[in-house]
Amino acid sequence: MAESKDAKYNSFLRPIPLLAAANLLFFCLEFILALEVRSVSLFSDSIVFLEGASVSVLMSPKLNWSAPGGREAFARFSRTMLLIPTCFMFWMIAANYFGAEIPSAAPLATTGAVLLLANITFLFKLSRGMFSHLAGSLSHIRIHAIMNTAIVLAAFLTWGSGTMWPDVLAGLGILYMNGDAAEHVWLAARHPSAGVA
Repeated sequence: MAESKDAKYNSFLRPIPLLAAANLLFFCLEFILALEVRSVSLFSDSIVFLEGASVSVLMSPKLNWSAPGGREAFARFSRTMLLIPTCFMFWMIAANYFGAEIPSAAPLATTGAVLLLANITFLFKLSRGMFSHLAGSLSHIRIHAIMNTAIVLAAFLTWGSGTMWPDVLAGLGILYMNGDAAEHVWLAARHPSAGVA
């Protein structure tokens, strides 16, 4: 029984370094897009990927976390890093407001749609029993799909209204939904195997 649990835990951990790299890549891409598009909602949504990268690093078997307080120190660093997209989000609100700028609706809609399609694909694969190591993230993926839907909707409303406010409201809503990101990072530091049922 113990061997079975260990095997399950090891199979769960195996793809984690790849997940960390993928999340970090997606964070960088979405952050750059947010700057280019001048989008509040993309900055807010990028927190999801930074959180995912941080949690994956904390759970990675490739890293030596034997030093006392090592995980907690990295968790504190990661929680501080989560403030970067948050600060940029509020900076973009001010920049768009005082500069009378609005986000570019077409690339905003495209980005949201691509992310939504990716999350729907993951949900479909999970329902078919694939990517079993991500089964614990099912509710998280569903929430991210809702965020992506909000981004697409904000893009169309931005295009229709010609104002920045749909994107701002979507960004603030996504930020609220990401309010527990720092807590997730801290829990991953204290209980790295909590995701294994």
